[in-house]
Amino acid sequence: MTNKHNIKSSNILENRIFSDNLSGQIIGTGHKHDSGESRANLLPFEFFEKKRADSTVLILQGIYNTQTVKYLKTRLYELAGEWDGKLIIDLKKILFIDVACLAAFLKAHKLAESRNGKVVFINRNEKIKRAFQIAKIDSILNIAFSLEEADDLLNGKVHAS
Repeated sequence: MTNKHNIKSSNILENRIFSDNLSGQIIGTGHKHDSGESRANLLPFEFFEKKRADSTVLILQGIYNTQTVKYLKTRLYELAGEWDGKLIIDLKKILFIDVACLAAFLKAHKLAESRNGKVVFINRNEKIKRAFQIAKIDSILNIAFSLEEADDLLNGKVHAS
């Protein structure tokens, strides 16, 4: 069974990164302030769930930053918070993540551990690997190279990479 959680983008190239032409309001210093709320729906991101025999795979696609990760957090924490839960997060199609997304990943990891569960991250590209290293969470989280390795890790057959 696959559940799709989707936020549409009107133009992936135009909205991939916030432009310099920001609308907003003037604050005391004379600088414009823009929370990004109105543009969250313009950023391309979506996630899918695939239920498996003994685990769930959460496939993330697109850009996950402060404005978009809030749409992922509720479901991520629900899945990570299941007793004895086994969650695999596939990062293969992520274009960008920021510290807000990394913090959500760390919280999900800790939540799963507190409920005797496990979260495993797979298919990190070089940019995502680097983000994990900079945040120093690569040594904390369970990381596997493939779905098969993640299954082994979830079932206690190998140690995290």
